[in-house]
Amino acid sequence: MTIESFAARTPVGALVIQARGDELIAADFVVSARPARATLRNPVLREARAQVRAYFARRLRSFDLPLVFAGTPFQVAVWTLVSELETGELVSYSDVARAVGSPRAHRGVAAAMARSPFDLFIPAHRVIGADGTIKGAGSNSIRRRLLKFEGITLR
Repeated sequence: MTIESFAARTPVGALVIQARGDELIAADFVVSARPARATLRNPVLREARAQVRAYFARRLRSFDLPLVFAGTPFQVAVWTLVSELETGELVSYSDVARAVGSPRAHRGVAAAMARSPFDLFIPAHRVIGADGTIKGAGSNSIRRRLLKFEGITLR
């Protein structure tokens, strides 16, 4: 099955979203990308674009998209839990570890978030250190811009 994608400009950077059939397989912020000029024929990509636009228009608090998680059972549990966070809702890596039944695995949660295939849809920017600061891998500038967009300022 063919992989289709499109790039969208957002207030925090370019977001490239990929689909295979009727499922999303990746969404990544990239340094530069040109928005798709062609009409999107794939319904799931059209829906993803609509939800991204609604989020940045402040009309959507959480995403409801068919995401395909390819990872370990622990990673999938972490990604599933984090994908349910709403705009402005913050949790710590330790909170996530406890919620998925591995209370000592805060570093494992950080590693799972670093390997997330879905920027924005699995909101790593909403998972912070127990001390209230941004921790872990990933683009701190994108994470900070997303938090600022959601009205959250961290130390």
